[in-house]
Amino acid sequence: MKKSILIIVAVFTSIFSFAQDEIIMMQYNLLNYGNVTSYCTVTNNSYLDKEPYLRTLVQYIKPDIFTVNELGSSTFIHQRLLDSVMNKNSVKQYGKADYINTNGSDLVNMLYYNKAKIVYVDAQSIQNTVRDIVLYRLYYKSPNLAQDHDTAWINCIVAHLKSSNNADGRNKRDIMTDSAMKYLTEYNYKGNYMFMGDFNVYKSSEQGYKNLVEYSDVNYRFIDPINTPGDWNNKSSFADVHTQSTHSSGNGCAAGGGLDDRFDFILISKDIKEGNKHITYKANSYKAIGNDGNHFNKSINYGTNNSVPANVLDALYNHSDHLPIVLKLEIDNTVSSIGNIAANNLIVNYQNPIDGVLDLSIKSDNTGQRTIEIWSITGQLVVSKIVSGNNINTNISLENFANGMYVLKINNKDGISEYTAKIIKQ
Repeated sequence: MKKSILIIVAVFTSIFSFAQDEIIMMQYNLLNYGNVTSYCTVTNNSYLDKEPYLRTLVQYIKPDIFTVNELGSSTFIHQRLLDSVMNKNSVKQYGKADYINTNGSDLVNMLYYNKAKIVYVDAQSIQNTVRDIVLYRLYYKSPNLAQDHDTAWINCIVAHLKSSNNADGRNKRDIMTDSAMKYLTEYNYKGNYMFMGDFNVYKSSEQGYKNLVEYSDVNYRFIDPINTPGDWNNKSSFADVHTQSTHSSGNGCAAGGGLDDRFDFILISKDIKEGNKHITYKANSYKAIGNDGNHFNKSINYGTNNSVPANVLDALYNHSDHLPIVLKLEIDNTVSSIGNIAANNLIVNYQNPIDGVLDLSIKSDNTGQRTIEIWSITGQLVVSKIVSGNNINTNISLENFANGMYVLKINNKDGISEYTAKIIKQ
């Protein structure tokens, strides 16, 4: 009897105990990185000169997901940043997302990620007025992925909104964020989402910002993790959240004026705030790296700034006129199981992610006919296969399908769904 009790306790302890991992998010405006203009030139903003500074910052912060604005539109510079900054020397674990530039802008967004922790799925433009706002979809590389067949999804919406504190700038920011939010609601995109980037907003009452945090459908609203609304522009009361400019005097490329604007953000969804889908924002982890709260209207390296090591402070000053934003996400490794579970008298097993062929096992008390369906995320039925029996082993080729997320459905003979799950082809 005592042995049985011990076994039961051990089983329940195994089920309900969990280990947490952390994902470090980093968002940064790179200041015309690899993009030459009449004012940002090879003399005052050479990417070759900036590479060592950015490398210092990446090695200091060690981001698992690194989203950027103001990267030049040449694919050469995207690969160069990956090879010469992210994966320099013995570091080889970073990958990059797909190139998205439907607008044809000279400046684009990009995402880099730690392949040891993160799997990249795809990217899409969700609006392209002024510049593309890009949705990048990724998932956590859970240690139990092969057994549990499910994981924590991480969706990063990266935006570089229209600049300038005038009516045209404010109107364009309104249009860009309104279009993006309507896209999310149209396609029912909610869950673990972050809206991040250089918003170029001057105060929280701007409509372009309110579209994000006061959206009409509360299920899609975003949350400021540090809950700091107000008129941020040139107000000393917000000195500890300002992100631009790192310079008190401009150099022709970098803006001057010192730290007096909050342009850069990482907003989180309600699901991340509440930890509803295996990911939770880690309290007090949101930071503007290099802002010690004592450099209002000053260069960040003026006098004393002990918020970061001296070499990091030097890199922040010399690389960009913005500060990077960092936050941490806590990942619950015991993500809910999809495979190998009983559902409507079914026990379903399969591997996930899928390289080319889905090997599927279905066990049931019912020997009747069933239909196996695979749907694309756009709602297109791409596979339909009829099977029967109470111990089914079958395989379905996905070799000719694009990589990404699909939905697996198993319907009974009356067409009623008995089982639904997401699968990944990579």
